[in-house]
Amino acid sequence: MMNDLIGLQYKWGASPDDGLGFTDCFQLFCAARRRLGLYDYATDFAWAYENYEENALPPLRMARWLLQNANRTLNPSSGCAAMLGQRSALGTMTNGGIICIAPRGRSVSIALSSKTIKEFNWFKPKADA
Repeated sequence: MMNDLIGLQYKWGASPDDGLGFTDCFQLFCAARRRLGLYDYATDFAWAYENYEENALPPLRMARWLLQNANRTLNPSSGCAAMLGQRSALGTMTNGGIICIAPRGRSVSIALSSKTIKEFNWFKPKADA
């Protein structure tokens, strides 16, 4: 269900659903949530592509958006967002792990473990409540 989301090259504003082999972390989040049958937030985030260029989206702006649209949680479930590191990067919990963009610029799936879960700040989207 998510295998074709793995190995995509990072490109700001690109969607994995267009079949060109590119994505960014938010579009990856949206695609994973759609496949999980959850609300994807794609239209709610259009402002980021209109107002910011690649590498210019302030991490605090992303954190504010997450806090407005999700609740922090210590018990993430499928579809939850993870704030990864200090660079406004999002990961998405799926049934099989966390899908995110790796530091080398390709989308990967990371196996879930208690250590992995504790490493990130997790957010449960309010649409899932």
